[in-house]
Amino acid sequence: MIELVGVTFAHDGGAPLFEDAALAVAAGEVVVVEAPAGAGASSLARLLAGRVFGHGQVAIGGRELARLRSSSRAALRRRLGVVPQDLALVAERSALDNVALALEIDGVPRARRRVRAAEALAAVDVPGEPAVAALPMAARQRVAWARAFVRNPDVLIADQPTSHQDAEGAERFAALTADLAAAGAACVVLAREPHLVAAAARRGWRALTIHQRKLLDIAAVVPEEIDAGAHVVAEIPRAFSAAEDSNVVPFPVTRTASGGTRR
Repeated sequence: MIELVGVTFAHDGGAPLFEDAALAVAAGEVVVVEAPAGAGASSLARLLAGRVFGHGQVAIGGRELARLRSSSRAALRRRLGVVPQDLALVAERSALDNVALALEIDGVPRARRRVRAAEALAAVDVPGEPAVAALPMAARQRVAWARAFVRNPDVLIADQPTSHQDAEGAERFAALTADLAAAGAACVVLAREPHLVAAAARRGWRALTIHQRKLLDIAAVVPEEIDAGAHVVAEIPRAFSAAEDSNVVPFPVTRTASGGTRR
């Protein structure tokens, strides 16, 4: 369902964020990319959604995105559920309207799309009536989940979808993703939030990372060795005298009755 072959991507002619990336995700599979901030995970998500293009081939459902007309790419995106990192919600519209909008684009009749939108919001425990701007960030993020899941998409692309969630929220997202994969969707989740990474590990999902501009199996990345001795030595304070530092106040010295001194 998802395939990358020899993909290299850079912003505006800068240094590549990743080079010669290869990825294949089958229907019913969840892949988690545990990339650190700045490594290019959001760019990878945008490539998969056909929002940006690099060198190499990106294909969804066997169709190479760069070769499609814009109208064909728009039609293909209707098979995608996307949770962008910036959420991309219409703040002044209600949560229900935001979720129903995805179905309106698909041509679903108004009554039916509002029922489905309400069901999707109930699954993430968010009321439909308030404007998105009135909701806390955790609830807004769950509205973005509902909008992505309401289509029952063939492909899910989620970029840091639990950045505003606690452990319970991360587990809820992982459970929804597992259900979607069980129904046959191919899922790519970009994650670095510990609760979601842990939930993914419990489910045995394949874990990748972006390391030194390469998209790699996380188990293949060998941690860099650190010379701890040099760091310890650097932290040992050097000896100094009060004469060397005018900010040092000598410890008071007092005379004892026997003529000695004490500090």
